[in-house]
This record gives sequence, C-alpha cells and structure tokens, in this order.
Amino acid sequence: MEQDEMLNIAVVGAGNIAQRHLKVLTDLREGCVTTLVDSNPRVLEETGARFGVSNRLNSHESLLEGNRPDAVFVLVSVLQVAAVAADFIRSGIPTFLEKPPGLYTSQTRALADLARAVGTPAMVGVNRRFYSTLLKGRELILESGPVQSVTVDAHEDIQRVRENPKFPQEVLKRWSVANGIHALDLLRFFGGDVVSVQPMHHTVEGPMPDCCSALLTFAGGAVGRASMDWFAPGGHRVEVRGNGVTFTSDFGTAATLRCRDGQPENVEGDDIDRRYNPGFYQQDRTFLRWVLDGGALPFPACSLDDAVKTMEMIDAISGT
Repeated sequence: MEQDEMLNIAVVGAGNIAQRHLKVLTDLREGCVTTLVDSNPRVLEETGARFGVSNRLNSHESLLEGNRPDAVFVLVSVLQVAAVAADFIRSGIPTFLEKPPGLYTSQTRALADLARAVGTPAMVGVNRRFYSTLLKGRELILESGPVQSVTVDAHEDIQRVRENPKFPQEVLKRWSVANGIHALDLLRFFGGDVVSVQPMHHTVEGPMPDCCSALLTFAGGAVGRASMDWFAPGGHRVEVRGNGVTFTSDFGTAATLRCRDGQPENVEGDDIDRRYNPGFYQQDRTFLRWVLDGGALPFPACSLDDAVKTMEMIDAISGT
C-alpha cells in the first residue's frame, strides 16, 4: 500500500472492549473504521452511533460476503474469538485478535498454523506490552545489563468472578488464560523465551487448584517466579531485577525504579496512556502500520506463534 493510504477497518464486536479500541481507532491516521459488526442489535446501534460508524452488520459472515476490509479487529467473547478469527485469517484479511486468542492453547496453535499456511498477518492484543511505564522500565533495566530475574503476581479473588453471570464455567476453569494472561505474559516480555517451568499447585477453596506457584528459567539465563492465588483479594504486580537495579509496577500509569546508590525514582506513563486505555494506542497503531508497511512484526507486538509460547507457559504454571 501507498505510504499515505488509509486502511478500511472492520471491528467485529461492539461491547466494552471494542469501545476502548474504537476510541483509539477513530483517532488514528492509519485507518478508518468503516464497518461495525455485532449480533446484539441494541449494542450495535448504540456503539455505531457513538463512534459514527454507519455501516453496521449483525454477523461477521455478512462482512465476508460483502466488500472486504483491509484489516479487521476481532473483539468478541473469549469463547468465540478463535472461530471468528479463523474465518478472517483463512480469507487472507489481516487480523487483530484480542487476548486470549482462543481459550485453549490448541485453538491458538491451530490459528498460528493457519496464518502461517495462508500468509495472513495476525497480531494478538496483549496491551500491557505497550504500557509506556513497562517499556521505559525494561529499557532502564537493560541499561544496567541483562535481566536477572522476573517476578509476576497474578492474584485474583475467583469467587467474586464467579458471581458475575457473564462468565460461563468453561471460562472460569481457564481463568489463568482468560484473564491471567494480562500479567503472566510479562514474564516473557521481560525474560524472553522460557526453557523450563517447575510448578507447585495447592487447593484452598476448590474445586480446582487455586494456589499456583512456579520457578522458571529463560533462554537468556534469567530466573522467573510466578504466583497465582485465587482465594482472596489480590492484584497484579511485576518486579524485574537487573545488575543493582529493581523495577516494580502494579500496572497503573506509574512505576518505580530503585538503584543501589540512589533514591527510588518514579517512572511515569506518557500522555497517550493517560488519554486512552494504557497501551491501546501504540498497540493498535503498531498493527495498522504493520499492515501498511509489511515486513516483520516489530517488538513488543505479539504474533500468534508468540501467543502459543505464552499460553504453553501458562498451562505449565497453572497445571491446566
């Protein structure tokens, strides 16, 4: 495509997560949202009106039968994402998938194989990789030398999640992927490829292991630590150590860097992450620029093959 050409973008799914993306996509110069798809007429009408998208369809099959978009954002529920994304990937339409790209690792692996066979660009939305605080923290750690350890806490009170009727039992059983991927993916973002996982599982409330810990080793020599407790109020946190320096973030818009010979320094997020949901702007723009320019998917973006590695790691940590 020409350097100044805008992409015609279709967004499949018009719910909460889609609205966060639409806020970004309607401001990006790389493309224009021309079509919105959702099976719920009320949600489709309200979201379409809010973001000025007049072409509205009630099924993604209708989109495939009409004028093909230049790129599609698949932002449907976790139980639907693999099947819907497969139809677009099979058709050769560059596809962005919200995380997780399938509830099961086998689904993500099948999508990766399909994308590779057809040659369709596909990117997974792991937006914390694009948090300005985490990107700055990673850069500051690497200035001291290689990453030596990465610790990620992915604690949540699963009982509170069970009380939300929108999450079916199948999703709850795979919660380590359905939502834990937000935090656990950062083990690989900071540490690189995983060589080994030594897990330990315990059951507090049941019916499945709800206290999971693991030691990891990375190909670059760093050590990883993961912990997930699902039986009490929790929170997500990452701590990364290099040579004489520690970076800590609770995934807000700020983080902390501590050096041996100095006072703790705040690592602030940028203005873009304050205007939009953190990470969304740079993530979505990276996908559209990749579609326009071609070439290799740039770091820190997540390909389907990359997502398979993260999901395999999570399966090993959680024992599912």
